[in-house]
Amino acid sequence: MPVTPAPTAGPAPDARWHLENLRGPDVLADPRPWAEAYQTVYADSLHLPDHREPAFGERLAFSASRPGFRLTACHVDDELAGFAYGYTLPTTTGWWNGFEPRTGVDARETAREHPSRTLALCEVLVHDRFRGHGVARRVLTLLLGGRREERAAALVAEGNTRALDLFLTNGWQHVGEVAPHPGWRRHHGLVLPLRP
Repeated sequence: MPVTPAPTAGPAPDARWHLENLRGPDVLADPRPWAEAYQTVYADSLHLPDHREPAFGERLAFSASRPGFRLTACHVDDELAGFAYGYTLPTTTGWWNGFEPRTGVDARETAREHPSRTLALCEVLVHDRFRGHGVARRVLTLLLGGRREERAAALVAEGNTRALDLFLTNGWQHVGEVAPHPGWRRHHGLVLPLRP
């Protein structure tokens, strides 16, 4: 009879939480912690094209070199619990290529970019043992705080109901579907206003 492993304990009640924002040069100086965390969290999904083509390291390097890049990291007692990062979409971007809007969503308006309109949220990652303890909420609050963009946009792979629920319960709107790169699964396109 298989034995179900006991759940891993989360952070201790007196744990020290540390959140910080990093810029592109900070991240590119040593991308290993972010790549290792990605490999660990997505170990069971690395065979899927959206996790390997292009490789995470390439995607991170591309994003970190873009204007408006910010990575927000959360450490608990000096252990990396999670991180999120994004950058400002340029006016000519492939982010919305093949966008299929939901009923009632204006596709042209949603996909239209002008300078500083959209913060592209590229990754939100939380280590398993810290899930359910507010890591994603904390990093997103700091990452999105004080931004100059009008809105944030995120893509969540079909089937990732945990992430989709997190976004939707925190005010994000599901605007349609996108296939971000050839061969990738379809992703739910989400937006969140950052300014009134």
